Amino acid sequence: YMDNQKKLEESKLFTPYKLGNTTLRNRVIRSAAFESMGKDFAPTEALKNYHVSVARGGVGMTTVAYASINRSGISFNKQLWLRDEIVPALRDLTDAVHNEGAAVGIQLGHCGNMTHWSTAGSFPVSASNGFNLYSPTFHRRMRKSEIVEFAKDFGKAVETAYNAGFDSIEVHAGHGYLISQFLSPYTNHRHDEYGGKLENRMRFMEMCLSEVMEAARKRGMGVLVKHNMEDGFKRGIQIPESI
Repeated sequence: YMDNQKKLEESKLFTPYKLGNTTLRNRVIRSAAFESMGKDFAPTEALKNYHVSVARGGVGMTTVAYASINRSGISFNKQLWLRDEIVPALRDLTDAVHNEGAAVGIQLGHCGNMTHWSTAGSFPVSASNGFNLYSPTFHRRMRKSEIVEFAKDFGKAVETAYNAGFDSIEVHAGHGYLISQFLSPYTNHRHDEYGGKLENRMRFMEMCLSEVMEAARKRGMGVLVKHNMEDGFKRGIQIPESI
């Protein structure tokens, strides 16, 4: 037992780590797995209590899952839509987590075609026109002006997250959501500068990350990106392209 205890104490896992301007007390991070604890696109007491309990358990950082950058990017009522109106409630959450000695991040994303009109408040969008069997729903191709607008929304969301007291940002670029829908040849059938070869399919992601990195740099926030590396089916994105 004593040998195992010594190994734990000497493990790099339990040493501090610098992420942006924040020093995590250790290298354990609660990932942005969806909690399903929001209500009307806003945080609840249950969501706060959940992350406080995770922080109390000793992690270096806990991550609040899936906050949409705008109204059209929400899949479920229990997800967050990151906007000024919910900043006070989010600040209550981040303050409570900080009081437990942990850092707290938030995941930013847009679901693309993984939604319905009734939830998103508009016709679902994606890289291309089509029908999503998973939702299921028809969806339309994003206009170039919308692509620019959505990328800017990612940057605005960083500012909102900072005002709400978050230490870091995680950009959701995987699992079939909007950025992933541009990256994957299975869902991206465009013939303009956003489709075809990998360089083009990456363009929307690069635009989003450019806005995120600039906004985060000004505020000293750390940035992480979630990407699934492989779609797992034919004509989807594969590991060599992901690397």
